[in-house]
Amino acid sequence: MPRCAPGSPPHAPRATRRGLAPALCTAALAAAAIACAGPGTANAATAATAGGRLAISPAPGTPDASPKTQISILGIAPRRIASVRVTGATTGAHRGRLRAYSGRRGASFMPAAPFAAGERVDLRIRFHGRAAVRSSFTIARPGATLPLLNIDVRDQSKLEHFVTAPALAAPRITVHRSAPGLRGSIFLTPLPSPVVHPNSNNAITIHPVGPGGPMIVDGRGNLVWFKQLTPPDVAANLRVQTYRGHKVLTWWQGGVTPSAFGLGEGVIADRSYRTIKTVRAGNGYPMDIHELSLTPDGDALFTIYSPVMVHLPGTPEGKLSPLLDAIVQEVDIATGLVVWEWHGLGHIPLDESYATPANSSSYDVFHFNAIQALPGGRVLISARDTCAIYEVDRAGGRILWKLGGKASTFKLGPGARFWFQHDAQMLPDGHISMFDDEAGPPQVAPSSRGLVLALDRHRRTAKVVRSYQRPQDTSAQSEGSTQTLPNGNVFLGFGAEPFFTELTPGGRTLFDASLPDGDGSYRTYRFPWRARPATRPVVVAQRTGPSAVTVHASWNGATDVARWQVLAGRGAGSLKPVAAKRRHGFETRIDVRSAARVVAVRALSASGRVLGTSRPRPAGASQ
Repeated sequence: MPRCAPGSPPHAPRATRRGLAPALCTAALAAAAIACAGPGTANAATAATAGGRLAISPAPGTPDASPKTQISILGIAPRRIASVRVTGATTGAHRGRLRAYSGRRGASFMPAAPFAAGERVDLRIRFHGRAAVRSSFTIARPGATLPLLNIDVRDQSKLEHFVTAPALAAPRITVHRSAPGLRGSIFLTPLPSPVVHPNSNNAITIHPVGPGGPMIVDGRGNLVWFKQLTPPDVAANLRVQTYRGHKVLTWWQGGVTPSAFGLGEGVIADRSYRTIKTVRAGNGYPMDIHELSLTPDGDALFTIYSPVMVHLPGTPEGKLSPLLDAIVQEVDIATGLVVWEWHGLGHIPLDESYATPANSSSYDVFHFNAIQALPGGRVLISARDTCAIYEVDRAGGRILWKLGGKASTFKLGPGARFWFQHDAQMLPDGHISMFDDEAGPPQVAPSSRGLVLALDRHRRTAKVVRSYQRPQDTSAQSEGSTQTLPNGNVFLGFGAEPFFTELTPGGRTLFDASLPDGDGSYRTYRFPWRARPATRPVVVAQRTGPSAVTVHASWNGATDVARWQVLAGRGAGSLKPVAAKRRHGFETRIDVRSAARVVAVRALSASGRVLGTSRPRPAGASQ
């Protein structure tokens, strides 16, 4: 990867060299036009001193930074940033302003104008009390903009139907096996399963079951909560994470392109399902579907896919070809600023990929699908199309080791080889877990599996610790997840296949369920979850006789409702309890002997506490 040598002169336009002062951003966090010169410069990739480790992005030598890129400076107090000089080979010196991250752990220089496609940008940052840093990167030549898949088709026979929520179209869950004593709700994001056609340049077709959205079900397969999205939007990566010391729900939502990457944003919601933060990618990119992970520092890590035009080895000089770069971006949730960015292009050799222009319609070289922040300023990245997992040093952007693929740092022991993996995670004991698809195409094994590997970092070897499979051979052509639960059990989601399974550490199946055929869930998790929606319960009362009313009650997202109490009377001001029934699934039917004209319901906890009350409804009228 090319880097600027320490002390190398900036490539400034002629007007700047003749004396027009370049724009600088001072430690007072304002743009200024001052002269920038002085001894003591260091390469950005090695700018580590006793004062802390700097991580500056775009990383040195990045070949395809966004024209709208920020200059991210992580690892130093903003007051110690003396000046930032940014000079484009075509666009000249760039004015801008410096904005601090939350926690005063750095800042981003925000250029006032975008850079030009294909130009080289030279960067020099001066600090108080440490050596200056020089760097350079190149601006991308954007590729084609891809359309979104329209999946607004429903197979009503595979969807739930509720009297209290007639517009809700959640997929029906089938539980095949469930052992007693299992705890926690199941978190899914129904997606139409993509079918990859290897004989047609890996083109993808979609056969949707119903609309997408974040979805929670209980251990019996009963719907707990579904936030139905309007096509073409779908959701992915619904899970429980921690934000500012509180348990929250997070998910990605947006549209998906025919090349299987997303254009959307992240959502953080509280225990009432109210959105408390919307997370958007910076530097002019949309957020991709494959990852949304929160860090203890209050940041979000996620993937971005960027279509660019590049010169490929072996092609005529000057010829540009399409390539789909994969990017890791870290954003400060509080400010929306880009904290760190890392590109596959320029770091991972193209010949280490199993994708080629001939077998990949968008030349999806890397296909990042999992990111995890590690202690010590390291980041774990999984790349599906290189069949490899990477540990990356955030400060320098250097790959510390590779696991799997064509250039593995570790020698893989018997059974440790994996193919087209997803959801790679480093466990607290240092082991690496993943969902090993074993199917690309091509399919290289009868079944996908959850896999845990132990790494010997001294001998550079990797061996199998555990391997988990469904009793029936199940090959996931794409997607999937492997979650290690606190009790040692493992929860597998089979991605593009409809199945999700819980197994003991020894591999015995405790739970097995599925979405309808044709549906899948990019990842599937099990978490403990308690929530009380900000909405009210819903009641529908239909008169079935002069003194008979059938009541249906539901409360989308409520987890603590044990019983429903029916209130009835001649008017809204005269309602009294007339019946009660134990909650049964998402929607509970209660047959009441009453001639009342108006009905409402109360949601009661196991101790009898009132959790919520519906609006009164006339008997015989729906919601």
